[in-house]
Amino acid sequence: MADTPDLGKLWKQLTDNVGGGMSEALDKLKKSSIGEQVQSWIGKGENKPVNADQVTQAIGQDQMEQIAQQAGTTPEQAAQAMADKLPGMVDKMTPDGQLPNPQSIKDNVAGAQNTTNAATAMGTAATGQAPRTSPPAM
Repeated sequence: MADTPDLGKLWKQLTDNVGGGMSEALDKLKKSSIGEQVQSWIGKGENKPVNADQVTQAIGQDQMEQIAQQAGTTPEQAAQAMADKLPGMVDKMTPDGQLPNPQSIKDNVAGAQNTTNAATAMGTAATGQAPRTSPPAM
């Protein structure tokens, strides 16, 4: 059995194919056949489920095939992964029941990168060597 496709890769391909960021991708989904479900993921309250066929119909078969190919998986696996994971992901990205503004998303990403870079630099300064990324050879 093949591995479950990486939702991050699928989301990136979706936003790239839509031609925008998170807001544009969610707008496309809200205007599709799963608009009611998408709104439930954004709003406060229970997240309504979707299935793989509904996700494919909402995105379009051609775009789903393109997204899957670019993410290195099959359209069926991509659609199933999106159906399983998108409701929770969108819910977490919209904790206040609305889309965050694009600048706050960029700031959060930049802050996370700076924290990672600072931790790496601190590890180097404290030990005189870069942190290990793999166990030492035996």
